[in-house]
Amino acid sequence: MPNGQHSLSTAGKLPRWAEELALKYRAGEASHFLLHHNVYDLIRARSGYVSLLTFLQKELLGNKGIVAYNRSEGLTFDSDETLRQFVAHQRVADPLMNVSAASQLPRDPAKALPLIERFLFYADKVAVIINFVETILPAGEMTYLSGDERNTLVALQRWMTHPRLLETDNLVILIAESVSDVHQRIRENSRLVNIKIPYPDEAERLEYLSENIKAYPMRMEMHVNQLAAMTSGLNFIHLRGLLRAAVISDDGLTFNDVRAKKKEIIEAECAGLIEFTDPKFGLDTVGGLKAAKDYLKDIAEVIKQGNREEAPMGILFSGPVGTGKTFLAECFAKDCGLNVVEFKNFRDKWVGSTEANLEKILNLLQALSPIVVLIDEADAALGNRDSGGDSGVDQRVFSKIAAAMSNTENRGRILWILMTSRPDLLPIDLKRQGRAEEHISLFYPETEEDRLEIATAMARKNKIRNTIDDWTPITKNLLHLSGADIESIIIRTRRVARQAGRTEVTNDDLKEVATEFTPARDEVAVEYQELVAAREATTRSMLPERFRQISSADLSQRIDELRLMVR
Repeated sequence: MPNGQHSLSTAGKLPRWAEELALKYRAGEASHFLLHHNVYDLIRARSGYVSLLTFLQKELLGNKGIVAYNRSEGLTFDSDETLRQFVAHQRVADPLMNVSAASQLPRDPAKALPLIERFLFYADKVAVIINFVETILPAGEMTYLSGDERNTLVALQRWMTHPRLLETDNLVILIAESVSDVHQRIRENSRLVNIKIPYPDEAERLEYLSENIKAYPMRMEMHVNQLAAMTSGLNFIHLRGLLRAAVISDDGLTFNDVRAKKKEIIEAECAGLIEFTDPKFGLDTVGGLKAAKDYLKDIAEVIKQGNREEAPMGILFSGPVGTGKTFLAECFAKDCGLNVVEFKNFRDKWVGSTEANLEKILNLLQALSPIVVLIDEADAALGNRDSGGDSGVDQRVFSKIAAAMSNTENRGRILWILMTSRPDLLPIDLKRQGRAEEHISLFYPETEEDRLEIATAMARKNKIRNTIDDWTPITKNLLHLSGADIESIIIRTRRVARQAGRTEVTNDDLKEVATEFTPARDEVAVEYQELVAAREATTRSMLPERFRQISSADLSQRIDELRLMVR
């Protein structure tokens, strides 16, 4: 059919995603579309804010007869006229079908889709909407599909490629929250256009709040513009829930309420995939690590000033266990003044679930930006190019994260912070410039001054009252103490003081605990971790003097000698 005969309603201003769909359809570029991501939110329409299905039926597809299908409701129609046309086309194959029998139309996809196909192929000006398509054709290996699922897969593939559909003014819209939940042969079909419905941006949230906030009388600590800025990552339904909850609150809507509700909503939406972190301390509270702290303060200042083009894409913290990588990263994030989230375990035993979980996380990070993302034990969490017998899950996870980390549009918007004691196990693709650009290596305190600074910082952090004026049991200790070791010693001293009936720690308490303390670790493993961290550093001036004197060749040789001894 000539392109000019393809038509979709374009009355009024459409959302960007709807404009994209309409343009591709009118140009004859595609007749099958997969809508995904924020599909269960409200959509801005001429009549107000409506559901996606209502928007499609009333705003976008108003000139077409619409057949909607999902496994729960079965077949539904936009009008009695569409129902009569549908039944009339079915009579070709089943002369006994009539309108009264339409209420008994099958819900099972194996029986319902052939009826839809007959109407789609032989009627004109028809739109088919299949919601929750992932429940009809879930992601997974072909060998795990049932016979009916394979038939459904073939049916949808045939729709996309059948020449008859090219001669009609018909289209098919599939809807799924996560594109990764849909079978690969459908979502990656060249005849199918994937269209992402995004979360509302700040301007859209402001428009919604400005129009709807009068319906919810309450006291507010902030201006509506501030509220719109604070609610990144929330959609219109979330905003409506936030306003409704504030109406029945004695305090109205406070800054703390917004932060807490946002955290609650997003963590619930992600079902434990990410966790908001609220760092309590800044870099000034970190003991020792002066060179690293000074370097990070400069980066934090760049980010706070909004100089996106100077901000790193990512930072890699490496170093032996107990050097405070996680604490330093959280303190740095605090000084950046951005929201902070931490990756939880997004891997799942079910086929396709891991990729779907990761897609949900990455989409959410885009909506929440600017944001800092913390990934602890990054070597284990992020996967690699080797599928390792897991049907390629690790490989696909690695590819998605690598692509997200290297997207230059995210510079200054999403800052990735990777932490690991084994940077040698982290794929080189993730550590390269353009992804984790700054490699900051941390080591155990080298000098008495560093140990003293860490000890006093740990006493303040843990609120340990003391009368200590002699810190030599720690500063002159012959053991190779880490920051975590020093913190453990300090905490033990409070317990010793309490058992003696005192509320303050004394010099004798410190001496007793420090003398008895023995680090529980593998010294060979620690040496190996120090060596690989020294090799990883991108700023040589931050290395301890003992590593600056070692040539790269000698460093690599010693690493090779220890590699077989380290688990």
